Amino acid sequence: LSSYHIAKDNSTRHNQTAQTIRKNMASILSLIQSIAASKSEPLMKFDVPNTTFGDAFFALSGFRIEGTYGISSPCLQFWFDCTLVLVIDVIFGLIISSILYYYVLPKNLKQTAMSNTNVYVLGFGVIIPCCYLLPYALIDATGIQNSVVRFTLSAPMVFYAFRCVEAMCGFVPPVVTSSPLDYAIYYATPTEFMFDRKNGQRVMATSHDIRRSLIGTTKTLITILILMSLFSSYNYEPFQSMNAREESLSSIRDYLDMKHLGNCFITAMMFQQLVGLFGSATALAIEVMTGYRAVESMRNPVMEATSPSDFWGRRWNVAVHGVLKRGVFQPVRRFSSSFVAALMAFIASGLFHEYLVHLTGMYNKEPRVADDIFCKALNTDYKPQLGSNMAFFVWNGVIMVVEKLLGRNRVMQSFGSTLPRFMVVFLTIMTALPLAHWFGNPYIKRGLLCDFQEGYLFVTKIE
Repeated sequence: LSSYHIAKDNSTRHNQTAQTIRKNMASILSLIQSIAASKSEPLMKFDVPNTTFGDAFFALSGFRIEGTYGISSPCLQFWFDCTLVLVIDVIFGLIISSILYYYVLPKNLKQTAMSNTNVYVLGFGVIIPCCYLLPYALIDATGIQNSVVRFTLSAPMVFYAFRCVEAMCGFVPPVVTSSPLDYAIYYATPTEFMFDRKNGQRVMATSHDIRRSLIGTTKTLITILILMSLFSSYNYEPFQSMNAREESLSSIRDYLDMKHLGNCFITAMMFQQLVGLFGSATALAIEVMTGYRAVESMRNPVMEATSPSDFWGRRWNVAVHGVLKRGVFQPVRRFSSSFVAALMAFIASGLFHEYLVHLTGMYNKEPRVADDIFCKALNTDYKPQLGSNMAFFVWNGVIMVVEKLLGRNRVMQSFGSTLPRFMVVFLTIMTALPLAHWFGNPYIKRGLLCDFQEGYLFVTKIE
């Protein structure tokens, strides 16, 4: 009898354990299904009641704290699509790097190779058009609608095109041409390697460098999640400026309006963090897989740049600066002045940004449907226009030329050295900040940041 009760108790416990496991598995599967499916519904909601502090904060900032908040769920499909197009990019880059290594680089290394005419026909007539047209073909074939996935597909192609030009013109760093593998690693990775200034060799990544890249990636990601939590419910334009209301800015006063500058500052910070996240994550992957050290893509330009040349040349998206330097500035500098070469680099930057605007937000883009509670503030009727990105970069190119001209003046040198650093940083950022909407509008108002949100878990106000 005692053995019977013991067996019965054990059977009951086993049944209870099995039921608990089934319930837990069902909960896990339900969570996975909700994550993999859609972001239209939050994982959970909670209310924040009105308080005296909330009233005081609203009076001070214009933002209300009370309301209903939701926690978004990251969409696994977003990460699958991004990974897939990145793999396609790398495979394409490896193929092109082999063609360049065996048919274009020997010309620059004084070995037997194709004639100059055939090299330029191959580069400008075949490789570069393929770099820019392949993303369009893949979008037609797959129907990709997410702007971030499109951007992930097209951005490395821009690198490949400029690196093709540098190969044709002989400005490839010599150390990366020692073997097909070395050149393939250099060409197919959308980042900038660090080179030793004394011997020209690539710097090897230490455990400290890898840890630094990991910490930098983590900090940047946390900053982005905080910014999304704060401003996604306003579509990253919390201040009711004229630009936020879809009105045209017609005077200098409009461009210097504090609400407009506040929105532009948020735009600048978001793009600094987004490009920084892509750069630091890519650098971390490259350092782990190849052992070579990659440069830090973003060096806090918005808060630390002390001149336009410092902002664009040494702090903002250093990887793009590298390919523009070797693929545009140095080839043009052979035949013209440094002023013209610098201006041409900014024009090239404007052109490829217009390409990204067209590809990510315009080409075969289906009308957005306002069904995502995390993007309620997005204007689904917005139609981006080409030209504003070009205008933004041409303006900054002119500012760089003016800076170089004024830098030769002793009075201006003395004036700049007497100002406190924070004032120098402020004046530097103000050369571009009032016009930041020229750059940001085609991306933000077309939903790039809303599409980016699909991959992440964050908290934001939904009602």
